[in-house]
Formats: sequence, structure tokens, C-alpha cells
Amino acid sequence: MPMPEVLMPRLDAGMQSGKIVEWLKKEGEVVKKGEAVVVVEGEKTTFEIEAPESGVLTKILVSVGTDVPVSQPVAIIGEASQNQPATVTSKPPEQAIATQASSPRPIVSGERVPASPAARRLAQERGVDLATVNGTGPGGRITSEDILAAATQVPDQTATTKQHHPAVLKRTKLQGIRKSVAERLSYSARNAVATTLTMETDASKLVNLKNTQGGISFTALLVKAVAKTLEKHQAVNSTIDGEDIITYSDINVCVAINTDNGLIAPVIRNTNLKSAKNVDIEIRELAQKARENRLTIEELTGGTFTVTNLGAQDIDTFIPIINPPQCAILGVGRIAYKPFVSGEKISARPTTVLTLVFDHRIVDGLPAAKFLRDIRKALEEPEGLL
Repeated sequence: MPMPEVLMPRLDAGMQSGKIVEWLKKEGEVVKKGEAVVVVEGEKTTFEIEAPESGVLTKILVSVGTDVPVSQPVAIIGEASQNQPATVTSKPPEQAIATQASSPRPIVSGERVPASPAARRLAQERGVDLATVNGTGPGGRITSEDILAAATQVPDQTATTKQHHPAVLKRTKLQGIRKSVAERLSYSARNAVATTLTMETDASKLVNLKNTQGGISFTALLVKAVAKTLEKHQAVNSTIDGEDIITYSDINVCVAINTDNGLIAPVIRNTNLKSAKNVDIEIRELAQKARENRLTIEELTGGTFTVTNLGAQDIDTFIPIINPPQCAILGVGRIAYKPFVSGEKISARPTTVLTLVFDHRIVDGLPAAKFLRDIRKALEEPEGLL
């Protein structure tokens, strides 16, 4: 009977690989089914891979820092003998980890350095050895601020350049979230037949509603409008799987959020069943978790449509890229006063531009245009969004 393997999972269609960040178990240690074995940096988040069966971690196949393609094994689990004791990695008590001096705490060979996932990733990007850093967090835990402080003391190896080349500020490896974004954009460009439609929208009532409803964000109202419109235009709430078009019954809208580590699009599940106020609360909570690198796999997967809003950056219009494997994405620009024609009258009104990018393999131009038109209608008569 073949021994069970710990495999690199595929979180969605755009994920190509994951990078080994930290092994939580050593070769020879007893593991239980469902117990975390290794920490992986994958699609816009750091997550743990669990043991598929109980046994002994017989063989670790890849080292820390290695990019592993999805579905490839990273370790092998064998059967545990009855008289085999569990190997326990000794950890110093919390009091011993606490900062005692300005110099770094000595690290015992094989000991796991206490550091947050964000600090570990930053240390790799800046070339900082965690064992040389003095942690200032609880129990001596190394934080991102500790890494940044230590990085200022690392000599810049790129400062010496040939005279005919421009001076190099820094060299950043394409990895982590930035690499995931690059892979997903390339996947979308290669596979989707992207087509773009734009439509100007009268935002007068939308502005009034926002001002009278306790500060509900424009993004929340926009997300709610999209979710309600998807109920009617189910074809847009679809994806392609091989030679099949799959139309979802769940409407899970992703919201693009910019962080220091890159663009992340967490999911608001069953968006159409939630009030605009609750959508607004959830967006704020997800944005905070994204900035703190605390999003879970469940909050990053399962989306069926994406909304991205660059209005806060004074962008009038832009063409976003479809978030695979979804069918479409909606981009919205700033709300600004412009001349607006209504019948024979011209007046200055707050307007915004909606940009729909959709996969023409799944949806034709006319149904996509009707979908965008109904979103505009929902935003111009926004009372129904509450």
C-alpha cells in the first residue's frame, strides 16, 4: 500500500505554485491526521498544509524557500510503529524568549525562531537572517518593524555598479504576493477573451443616500448593486471548466483591496442576501485583516465576481483585468461633477464611469451590456440597495 503524500494544494485555477516558508514538523516526528505540517506562502496568503493521515513524517522532499508546483508532493508520511516515541521539539518557556539585552538571543540549531508570517516574508525579501534579529514583540517574537530596523544595517550589495549603468536603488525578487499577482494576470491574459464596456452613471442619488445613511461607503453600495443585478443576469455569475460553462447559484462578490504586499481580493459570501450596511461592515473588516495579513483561505477563495474601485485615487476610468476563474470584473472611477445631459437639459451632476470587463467565451456583448445597464439603474435608484 503506497504511503500517503503531503501535496501542495491548488486554492483556485490561477494558482501555479506555493513556496515553503517553514516546516512545523521534522523527519521522524509523529503526526496526526489534520495536524499542520508545513507553512506555505501561496495565493495572496500564508497558510498551513495538514497531514492527510496519521503516522510518521518519513521524508521531507523540499526545503524552505522552494517553490513547489500545485499537486506535487512535499513530504511522505509512513506508518508509526507501536514502540516509536513521538519526537517533541523543545521550546524555551515564554519567559526565556523575552528580550533581555540589545543583542540578539542566541538560536539553538534546529530551533524555530519566533516571528510573524509577515516578518518572515519581509526578512526573505530584505535578505535579513532571522537568527540575528532581536524580537521586540510579545515573548520576543520578531515583528515586521524589527526586520525593517535590521535591514537598514545590511550593506547594499547593489550600490556598486558599472559607470555606464544607472545606479540601482534596490533589487526585489519576484516572489510572494507579487509573484502570485503576476501569475494570475498572465493566466487571465492567456485564457480569457476579455472584452470591455463602459457606461457613465448619474450618481446624484447615490451621493445623497451615502450622506444620509451613516456613511455607508460607495464601494459597499456598488458591491450590493452588483450582487442584486447578478440575480437577474446569472450568465455573468459563471466560469469555464474545460468544455463546460458552470453557472453558480451562490453570489460571492470579491472586493479588490490594496495592501503594502500587493493587491488582494477577499470574498463577501452570499452578498445578495446581505444589507448594504452589513456589506460595508464586512468590507472594512476584510480590509483591516488584509493589511495585517490575517485573511484565511476561506476569505480568499470561492468568489464569483470582482469589484475594484479606484475612485479614491482620483481615477476617472480604467480597464481592470478579470480575476480568474471568474467571468467578469467591474471597475469604477471617481465621482465628480460634470455636465450631464437629461433630455434637452444640461446640468452639473456628480457622475461616475463604470467599466465592465467580461470573458466573451461565456457572455456575448448584448447580455453583458444589459447587465451593465441594470447596474447603472440600481445605482441611479439606490434606495432599493438598503
